[in-house]
Amino acid sequence: MKFSTFPITDQVWLVLRVGVAAVLGGLVGWERDRAGKTAGLRTHMLVAASAALAGGLGALVLHESNGGDPTRMMHAVFTGIGFIGGGMIFTQKRAPGPFGITSAATVLIVAGIGAACGLGAPLVGLAVAALTVVTLIGVRYAEGAIRGRFAGDADDEGDD
Repeated sequence: MKFSTFPITDQVWLVLRVGVAAVLGGLVGWERDRAGKTAGLRTHMLVAASAALAGGLGALVLHESNGGDPTRMMHAVFTGIGFIGGGMIFTQKRAPGPFGITSAATVLIVAGIGAACGLGAPLVGLAVAALTVVTLIGVRYAEGAIRGRFAGDADDEGDD
């Protein structure tokens, strides 16, 4: 089997895709940092970048060799991310029961964002990153408002 170097232009494009993935993963990680979660900016950036790298390398191999399957690399990435997410959930000691499920889910979705960027769909990555951040922030505010309303209802009992 002959090994050759990938064209420089393809390598540059992959580096740019990995960079975009890292930035988009960083957006989600920034929100997690702001919320005081253990998996923050660096973790999310690295997960997105590694998924983009795996997907992009798979696509390069497919393109250059007229064979191969980039989805096999993505399968490996998502399997590994599942182990990271499981470890995040089961290593938490702060509360009884499962803890860290949202952070584990954000690490998984950031891998998807990275995969999208690495495979040449940065617009999809951007849209999913924005949707993820809006979901995390928006639902947190909605939960706070609902909790406040119900807490207020309990306090108002007997005032009527």
